[in-house]
Amino acid sequence: MDFATARDEEVARNLASRAFSRHVGFDSIGALDTEGADVLRQSIVRAWEQAGSPVGVLHRAAVLCAKLPRLVDENQLPADLETAGVSREREIALAKQASTFLAAIAADVDTASDVE
Repeated sequence: MDFATARDEEVARNLASRAFSRHVGFDSIGALDTEGADVLRQSIVRAWEQAGSPVGVLHRAAVLCAKLPRLVDENQLPADLETAGVSREREIALAKQASTFLAAIAADVDTASDVE
């Protein structure tokens, strides 16, 4: 893997992590409302732009987030979030929401023609 590809993968993982963790955070204080979604969207787009707006990275982040529910479901160890009061079922639902959220942002701003 060349440097640019490795960096793009790192940015995608960061954006997926950011979207998921923010969804968990908003969920802990109530539903993600329109204002919160706008703030989260701006934060993700800003981070993507600061990384140089790499083509396809937002789509990749959505794909990574979409894999989270399966990974959470397969995890047999006590989840870190369960100790924080987030059930495994809720964790899976939030991962799905974050993936859908990232896919919508990617459709709006990421010019990638190929989606994995």
